[in-house]
Amino acid sequence: MRSDEIAIIGAGPAGIATAIQLRRYGLQVMVFEKNRIGGLLRSANLVENYLGFPQGISGPNLVHLFEKQLRNSAADILFEEVVSLCFENERFVVTTKEHTLYPGIVVIASGTRPIELSDLELPPQFREAICYDISSILREKGKRIVIVGAGDAAFDYALNLGTSNEVIIVNRGDSVNCIPLLWQRACDTAAISYFDNTRVLRITGLHANQICIECMQQGELMTLQAHHLVSAIGREPQLCFLPEDGRASLDRLAQKGLIHFVGDVKNGNFRQTAIAVGDGIMAAMKIGAKLNKPECERTTKQ
Repeated sequence: MRSDEIAIIGAGPAGIATAIQLRRYGLQVMVFEKNRIGGLLRSANLVENYLGFPQGISGPNLVHLFEKQLRNSAADILFEEVVSLCFENERFVVTTKEHTLYPGIVVIASGTRPIELSDLELPPQFREAICYDISSILREKGKRIVIVGAGDAAFDYALNLGTSNEVIIVNRGDSVNCIPLLWQRACDTAAISYFDNTRVLRITGLHANQICIECMQQGELMTLQAHHLVSAIGREPQLCFLPEDGRASLDRLAQKGLIHFVGDVKNGNFRQTAIAVGDGIMAAMKIGAKLNKPECERTTKQ
Protein backbone atom coordinates (compact mmCIF):
# COMPACT_ATOMS: atom_id res chain seq x y z
CA MET A 1 0.00 0.00 0.00
CA ARG A 2 1.42 3.38 -1.03
CA SER A 3 1.37 6.40 1.24
CA ASP A 4 -1.16 8.11 -1.06
CA GLU A 5 -3.68 5.30 -0.61
CA ILE A 6 -6.55 5.33 1.83
CA ALA A 7 -7.23 2.40 4.15
CA ILE A 8 -10.81 1.64 5.20
CA ILE A 9 -11.17 -0.77 8.10
CA GLY A 10 -14.51 -2.53 7.80
CA ALA A 11 -16.85 -3.31 4.90
CA GLY A 12 -20.22 -2.63 6.44
CA PRO A 13 -22.49 0.10 5.03
CA ALA A 14 -20.26 2.94 6.32
CA GLY A 15 -17.05 1.49 4.88
CA ILE A 16 -18.71 0.60 1.59
CA ALA A 17 -20.15 4.10 1.16
CA THR A 18 -16.78 5.68 1.95
CA ALA A 19 -14.99 3.51 -0.59
CA ILE A 20 -17.50 4.13 -3.38
CA GLN A 21 -17.39 7.90 -2.91
CA LEU A 22 -13.59 7.99 -2.75
CA ARG A 23 -13.36 5.97 -5.94
CA ARG A 24 -15.57 8.58 -7.62
CA TYR A 25 -12.74 11.02 -6.95
CA GLY A 26 -10.22 8.64 -8.50
CA LEU A 27 -8.52 7.95 -5.18
CA GLN A 28 -6.81 4.66 -4.39
CA VAL A 29 -8.64 2.70 -1.69
CA MET A 30 -7.94 -0.50 0.21
CA VAL A 31 -10.85 -1.97 2.18
CA PHE A 32 -9.99 -4.40 4.99
CA GLU A 33 -12.70 -6.86 6.02
CA LYS A 34 -12.14 -9.76 8.41
CA ASN A 35 -15.36 -11.65 7.66
CA ARG A 36 -17.95 -10.94 4.98
CA ILE A 37 -19.03 -7.73 3.31
CA GLY A 38 -22.12 -6.17 4.87
CA GLY A 39 -21.53 -6.37 8.61
CA LEU A 40 -24.59 -6.71 10.84
CA LEU A 41 -26.84 -5.73 7.96
CA ARG A 42 -26.59 -9.34 6.81
CA SER A 43 -28.73 -10.35 9.79
CA ALA A 44 -31.41 -7.66 9.45
CA ASN A 45 -34.91 -8.98 8.89
CA LEU A 46 -36.39 -6.00 7.04
CA VAL A 47 -34.95 -2.55 6.39
CA GLU A 48 -37.89 -0.19 6.03
CA ASN A 49 -36.32 3.26 6.46
CA TYR A 50 -33.69 3.15 3.71
CA LEU A 51 -34.94 5.36 0.90
CA GLY A 52 -35.63 3.84 -2.49
CA PHE A 53 -37.37 0.69 -1.30
CA PRO A 54 -41.06 1.53 -0.68
CA GLN A 55 -41.87 -2.00 0.54
CA GLY A 56 -38.67 -2.34 2.51
CA ILE A 57 -35.84 -4.73 1.69
CA SER A 58 -34.25 -7.59 3.60
CA GLY A 59 -30.80 -7.06 5.03
CA PRO A 60 -29.15 -9.77 2.88
CA ASN A 61 -30.72 -8.37 -0.30
CA LEU A 62 -29.53 -4.87 0.50
CA VAL A 63 -26.04 -6.19 1.24
CA HIS A 64 -26.05 -7.90 -2.16
CA LEU A 65 -26.71 -4.56 -3.85
CA PHE A 66 -24.10 -2.77 -1.72
CA GLU A 67 -21.48 -5.40 -2.50
CA LYS A 68 -22.20 -5.27 -6.22
CA GLN A 69 -21.78 -1.49 -6.21
CA LEU A 70 -18.58 -1.72 -4.17
CA ARG A 71 -17.04 -4.19 -6.59
CA ASN A 72 -18.14 -2.06 -9.56
CA SER A 73 -16.20 0.83 -8.03
CA ALA A 74 -12.95 -1.18 -8.43
CA ALA A 75 -11.91 -0.52 -4.83
CA ASP A 76 -9.34 -3.04 -3.63
CA ILE A 77 -10.70 -5.42 -0.97
CA LEU A 78 -8.46 -7.41 1.35
CA PHE A 79 -10.19 -10.08 3.40
CA GLU A 80 -7.88 -9.91 6.40
CA GLU A 81 -8.39 -8.81 9.99
CA VAL A 82 -6.58 -5.67 11.07
CA VAL A 83 -4.84 -6.57 14.32
CA SER A 84 -3.05 -3.27 14.87
CA LEU A 85 -3.29 0.34 13.76
CA CYS A 86 -0.77 2.87 15.02
CA PHE A 87 0.99 6.07 13.95
CA GLU A 88 4.76 5.84 14.02
CA ASN A 89 7.47 8.01 12.48
CA GLU A 90 4.86 10.31 10.95
CA ARG A 91 3.00 7.55 9.14
CA PHE A 92 0.20 5.08 9.75
CA VAL A 93 1.06 1.42 10.18
CA VAL A 94 -1.76 -1.05 9.47
CA THR A 95 -0.93 -4.62 10.44
CA THR A 96 -2.80 -7.80 9.59
CA LYS A 97 -1.62 -11.35 10.21
CA GLU A 98 -0.29 -11.43 6.65
CA HIS A 99 0.72 -7.87 5.78
CA THR A 100 2.02 -4.55 7.06
CA LEU A 101 0.86 -1.52 5.10
CA TYR A 102 1.39 2.24 5.27
CA PRO A 103 -1.62 4.27 4.10
CA GLY A 104 -1.73 8.04 4.03
CA ILE A 105 -5.26 8.33 5.48
CA VAL A 106 -7.31 5.85 7.51
CA VAL A 107 -11.09 5.48 7.81
CA ILE A 108 -12.29 3.37 10.72
CA ALA A 109 -15.61 1.74 9.89
CA SER A 110 -15.14 -1.32 12.08
CA GLY A 111 -18.61 -1.26 13.59
CA THR A 112 -19.39 -2.82 16.95
CA ARG A 113 -18.83 -6.01 18.87
CA PRO A 114 -21.36 -7.73 21.14
CA ILE A 115 -21.40 -7.36 24.88
CA GLU A 116 -21.01 -10.88 26.16
CA LEU A 117 -23.14 -12.63 28.76
CA SER A 118 -20.55 -12.22 31.49
CA ASP A 119 -22.76 -13.47 34.34
CA LEU A 120 -23.73 -16.71 32.63
CA GLU A 121 -22.28 -19.96 33.95
CA LEU A 122 -21.12 -21.61 30.77
CA PRO A 123 -19.14 -24.84 30.58
CA PRO A 124 -16.53 -24.66 27.78
CA GLN A 125 -18.18 -27.44 25.78
CA PHE A 126 -21.31 -25.32 25.31
CA ARG A 127 -19.68 -22.08 24.11
CA GLU A 128 -20.45 -22.88 20.48
CA ALA A 129 -24.16 -23.00 21.33
CA ILE A 130 -24.18 -19.23 22.00
CA CYS A 131 -24.48 -16.77 19.10
CA TYR A 132 -23.95 -13.03 19.29
CA ASP A 133 -25.57 -12.41 15.93
CA ILE A 134 -27.67 -14.71 13.78
CA SER A 135 -25.70 -14.81 10.53
CA SER A 136 -24.58 -18.39 11.20
CA ILE A 137 -28.09 -19.71 11.92
CA LEU A 138 -30.22 -17.77 9.45
CA ARG A 139 -30.95 -20.90 7.41
CA GLU A 140 -32.00 -23.04 10.35
CA LYS A 141 -35.46 -24.57 10.16
CA GLY A 142 -37.57 -26.35 12.73
CA LYS A 143 -35.31 -25.41 15.64
CA ARG A 144 -36.00 -23.84 19.02
CA ILE A 145 -34.00 -20.69 19.67
CA VAL A 146 -33.79 -18.61 22.85
CA ILE A 147 -32.90 -14.93 22.46
CA VAL A 148 -31.73 -12.86 25.43
CA GLY A 149 -32.53 -9.16 25.16
CA ALA A 150 -35.32 -6.62 24.90
CA GLY A 151 -34.15 -4.10 22.29
CA ASP A 152 -34.60 -3.68 18.56
CA ALA A 153 -31.90 -6.26 17.75
CA ALA A 154 -33.50 -8.98 19.89
CA PHE A 155 -36.93 -8.53 18.32
CA ASP A 156 -35.57 -8.14 14.78
CA TYR A 157 -33.62 -11.38 15.24
CA ALA A 158 -36.77 -13.08 16.52
CA LEU A 159 -38.84 -11.97 13.54
CA ASN A 160 -36.12 -13.13 11.16
CA LEU A 161 -35.74 -16.55 12.78
CA GLY A 162 -39.43 -16.93 13.61
CA THR A 163 -40.39 -17.56 10.00
CA SER A 164 -38.97 -21.09 10.20
CA ASN A 165 -38.29 -21.76 13.89
CA GLU A 166 -39.79 -21.52 17.35
CA VAL A 167 -38.32 -18.49 19.14
CA ILE A 168 -38.39 -17.55 22.83
CA ILE A 169 -37.36 -14.03 23.86
CA VAL A 170 -36.28 -13.67 27.49
CA ASN A 171 -35.97 -10.25 29.13
CA ARG A 172 -34.38 -9.91 32.56
CA GLY A 173 -36.47 -6.78 33.19
CA ASP A 174 -40.12 -5.91 32.72
CA SER A 175 -39.86 -3.19 30.07
CA VAL A 176 -39.35 -3.63 26.33
CA ASN A 177 -36.87 -1.30 24.61
CA CYS A 178 -37.70 -2.02 20.98
CA ILE A 179 -39.79 0.22 18.77
CA PRO A 180 -43.56 -0.46 19.00
CA LEU A 181 -43.69 -1.74 15.42
CA LEU A 182 -41.32 -4.64 16.20
CA TRP A 183 -43.12 -5.43 19.45
CA GLN A 184 -46.47 -5.64 17.68
CA ARG A 185 -45.09 -7.84 14.90
CA ALA A 186 -43.56 -10.19 17.45
CA CYS A 187 -46.89 -10.38 19.32
CA ASP A 188 -48.62 -11.21 16.05
CA THR A 189 -46.17 -14.02 15.23
CA ALA A 190 -47.33 -17.34 16.65
CA ALA A 191 -43.83 -18.82 16.63
CA ILE A 192 -42.49 -16.14 19.01
CA SER A 193 -42.96 -16.28 22.78
CA TYR A 194 -41.88 -13.60 25.23
CA PHE A 195 -40.94 -13.92 28.93
CA ASP A 196 -40.15 -10.90 31.08
CA ASN A 197 -38.45 -10.82 34.47
CA THR A 198 -36.47 -13.87 33.34
CA ARG A 199 -32.73 -14.15 33.90
CA VAL A 200 -30.60 -16.83 32.24
CA LEU A 201 -28.39 -18.41 34.90
CA ARG A 202 -26.53 -21.31 33.35
CA ILE A 203 -26.44 -24.00 30.71
CA THR A 204 -26.68 -27.28 32.55
CA GLY A 205 -26.28 -29.90 29.83
CA LEU A 206 -27.71 -31.54 26.75
CA HIS A 207 -30.99 -33.31 26.24
CA ALA A 208 -32.28 -34.62 22.91
CA ASN A 209 -29.61 -32.64 21.03
CA GLN A 210 -30.70 -29.41 22.73
CA ILE A 211 -28.97 -27.38 25.42
CA CYS A 212 -30.74 -27.03 28.76
CA ILE A 213 -30.92 -23.38 29.82
CA GLU A 214 -31.68 -22.78 33.48
CA CYS A 215 -33.47 -19.50 34.20
CA MET A 216 -34.83 -17.63 37.17
CA GLN A 217 -38.31 -16.26 36.51
CA GLN A 218 -39.83 -14.14 39.26
CA GLY A 219 -38.04 -16.09 41.96
CA GLU A 220 -38.70 -19.53 40.53
CA LEU A 221 -36.35 -21.79 38.59
CA MET A 222 -37.36 -23.01 35.14
CA THR A 223 -35.51 -24.81 32.39
CA LEU A 224 -35.77 -24.09 28.68
CA GLN A 225 -34.47 -26.42 26.00
CA ALA A 226 -33.13 -24.95 22.79
CA HIS A 227 -30.81 -25.65 19.89
CA HIS A 228 -29.25 -22.17 20.12
CA LEU A 229 -28.96 -19.33 22.61
CA VAL A 230 -28.64 -15.87 21.02
CA SER A 231 -27.39 -12.93 23.07
CA ALA A 232 -28.64 -9.49 22.05
CA ILE A 233 -27.98 -7.49 25.21
CA GLY A 234 -26.00 -4.67 23.59
CA ARG A 235 -22.95 -3.75 21.58
CA GLU A 236 -19.84 -1.60 21.98
CA PRO A 237 -17.38 -0.02 19.51
CA GLN A 238 -14.99 -2.48 17.85
CA LEU A 239 -11.63 -0.78 18.44
CA CYS A 240 -9.51 -3.59 19.83
CA PHE A 241 -6.86 -3.00 17.14
CA LEU A 242 -6.05 0.47 18.53
CA PRO A 243 -3.35 0.75 21.20
CA GLU A 244 -4.70 1.94 24.54
CA ASP A 245 -1.87 4.44 24.94
CA GLY A 246 -2.16 5.77 21.40
CA ARG A 247 -5.78 6.83 21.16
CA ALA A 248 -5.10 10.42 22.24
CA SER A 249 -2.69 10.84 19.34
CA LEU A 250 -5.30 9.39 16.97
CA ASP A 251 -7.74 12.05 18.18
CA ARG A 252 -5.22 14.70 17.16
CA LEU A 253 -4.86 13.06 13.77
CA ALA A 254 -8.63 13.12 13.41
CA GLN A 255 -8.57 16.89 13.92
CA LYS A 256 -6.09 17.11 11.04
CA GLY A 257 -8.34 15.03 8.78
CA LEU A 258 -5.93 12.10 8.58
CA ILE A 259 -8.19 9.60 10.34
CA HIS A 260 -11.99 9.37 10.29
CA PHE A 261 -14.44 7.34 12.37
CA VAL A 262 -17.67 6.50 10.52
CA GLY A 263 -20.84 4.53 11.14
CA ASP A 264 -21.73 2.37 14.13
CA VAL A 265 -18.24 2.55 15.62
CA LYS A 266 -18.94 6.14 16.71
CA ASN A 267 -22.71 6.53 16.73
CA GLY A 268 -23.73 4.89 20.01
CA ASN A 269 -27.38 3.87 19.89
CA PHE A 270 -27.93 5.65 16.57
CA ARG A 271 -27.11 2.56 14.54
CA GLN A 272 -28.99 2.78 11.27
CA THR A 273 -27.93 1.86 7.75
CA ALA A 274 -28.87 5.27 6.36
CA ILE A 275 -26.84 7.09 9.04
CA ALA A 276 -23.81 4.86 8.42
CA VAL A 277 -23.99 5.45 4.66
CA GLY A 278 -24.27 9.22 5.18
CA ASP A 279 -21.28 9.14 7.55
CA GLY A 280 -19.20 7.34 4.97
CA ILE A 281 -20.05 9.71 2.15
CA MET A 282 -19.37 12.78 4.31
CA ALA A 283 -15.99 11.41 5.41
CA ALA A 284 -15.07 10.71 1.78
CA MET A 285 -16.05 14.23 0.77
CA LYS A 286 -13.89 15.69 3.55
CA ILE A 287 -10.97 13.55 2.41
CA GLY A 288 -11.51 14.63 -1.19
CA ALA A 289 -11.54 18.28 -0.16
CA LYS A 290 -8.38 17.82 1.92
CA LEU A 291 -6.60 16.27 -1.06
CA ASN A 292 -7.84 19.13 -3.28
CA LYS A 293 -9.83 16.95 -5.61
CA PRO A 294 -11.75 19.24 -8.03
CA GLU A 295 -14.43 16.57 -8.41
CA CYS A 296 -15.13 16.91 -4.67
CA GLU A 297 -15.37 20.69 -4.94
CA ARG A 298 -17.99 20.36 -7.66
CA THR A 299 -19.91 17.73 -5.71
CA THR A 300 -20.16 19.87 -2.58
CA LYS A 301 -21.82 22.64 -4.62
CA GLN A 302 -24.58 20.45 -6.04
